[in-house]
Amino acid sequence: MSVQVMERNPPAQAPAGPEQYSQGGYEAIFGRYEIDESTHTFIFHVAGALMRTLIGKDLPRSFEFSGKQLIVTSTRPDEDWRVTWEH
Repeated sequence: MSVQVMERNPPAQAPAGPEQYSQGGYEAIFGRYEIDESTHTFIFHVAGALMRTLIGKDLPRSFEFSGKQLIVTSTRPDEDWRVTWEH
């Protein structure tokens, strides 16, 4: 899986949190993932990323489907974000 995201209006500084995922409002990351359908979670195994500190990490995520949308959130209690894709 690969993801590239660019924020239209990036914040002046990166939000505080345990990981920095983007630089200048741009995120690029790729790797493999394992899905656990019974818990609606997956683990993203990072093989490469713009933010080199993420390489080799396992990022746990939660997912849900709502109509034509896929909603992904972190399962970590110290992260509070949400990403939505629409088909």
